[in-house]
Amino acid sequence: MSIDSSKPFGMLFDRIYGQSAAGDLADARKPLQDAAQLAIQVEMTTIPPYLTALYSISDPNCEAYQLLRSVMMEEMFHINQAANLLVGIGGRPRLTGSAAPVYPCYLPHANTSTTPFIGLCRASVEVFNDTFTAIETPAPPHAPPRGDNYSYIAQLYDALLDGLAAYPDQAALFQQNADACQRLDIYLGKFGGKPVRVTDLASARLGVQQIVQQGEGSVPESQSMIPIEPWATYNTYGERTDGTYGPIIGSPYEMSHFKKFRTVSLDKAGFPPTYPIVSNPKRGDFTNPMAIQLAELFDIAYSLMLDSMERSFVAGQSKDSFFTQGLPLMHQALPNLARKLMQTPLHKDTDSDVGPNGAPTYLYQPGSRLADLEARLPAAVQVARQQIDDPAERGEMVDALESVRDNVSRLTAAHQTAQT
Repeated sequence: MSIDSSKPFGMLFDRIYGQSAAGDLADARKPLQDAAQLAIQVEMTTIPPYLTALYSISDPNCEAYQLLRSVMMEEMFHINQAANLLVGIGGRPRLTGSAAPVYPCYLPHANTSTTPFIGLCRASVEVFNDTFTAIETPAPPHAPPRGDNYSYIAQLYDALLDGLAAYPDQAALFQQNADACQRLDIYLGKFGGKPVRVTDLASARLGVQQIVQQGEGSVPESQSMIPIEPWATYNTYGERTDGTYGPIIGSPYEMSHFKKFRTVSLDKAGFPPTYPIVSNPKRGDFTNPMAIQLAELFDIAYSLMLDSMERSFVAGQSKDSFFTQGLPLMHQALPNLARKLMQTPLHKDTDSDVGPNGAPTYLYQPGSRLADLEARLPAAVQVARQQIDDPAERGEMVDALESVRDNVSRLTAAHQTAQT
């Protein structure tokens, strides 16, 4: 069966340019809003593959792990900035439902002949070289803007900016959605750039500039491939002592995403050990009750994270769902569940050192609730006690699940307090 790129918006950019040429302003912002939503979905499509590879690395202190983690966190910033742009032109970001990626796949609207087919795979030299660097490859000089069938992500952003610039009534275009909000307070540790409030074409360009210069810029492969980047961590590009924002003199610049992935892929001898997980896992692949429990718990937590991220762009939220739910799940529940799943065989009585072991499926579950996740955890603990024969492994699994349960219980209590 042939697999084609998902095109959820059809020939989107034909509609954008056609309406600009015709001068028809009746709901003419909608194609541009769809283009900004497409950018969000493109960035989101990279997150689960990067996370899968990240969690599969058994040594979190190695360079490959740290570089990949920094890229993944910066992709979270890209989603935030693309969402700010969408809100700034009257839209409301979607991360759930049909907007959530399903794997394996191509980047939405990408040229399937020139861009990689993306799966959920364990980290390897080949994955870093053939998939990750291909996703982040900078566009060659003078690559034309191209929103449909783009070969480089930078082309998509260039096409989006061209569409914004061509809109005949800029004041009408940059009218923020009253039911949505832009996020300027997102915190991702030392990673990411500075969120920009999008109010006009200049601020839209500035926000996009941060995205493409971190990873998907336009530099020929024969040159340095942007070995250093000005849009980087807090101690290289950020708030300065005089209150302005910009490069902080005297500190080393951050490598681009492409450079980070290329650095890892070239160090074949130093590539870290990984868990022997199955590629592109399907629920039907799992027969081990423990692996099934972990996979289902992970998908609920993942769905709750997406829900909370989407809600964080809704105006009038009394409690910010990104900080109260999304970020805690991202830092505690998701990595704990994923790593235990990756150490658990797909089939019982199989050696976990040999595999194949389980891996998250990243299936969005609509209607997920924190209470559901909390209620499922005791059953998972019981399965661990009944199914895992080795006392040490059993103890480690129970401890990990109890840790997730404590984390979720605190989130549930905080959520209930916020509702009263």
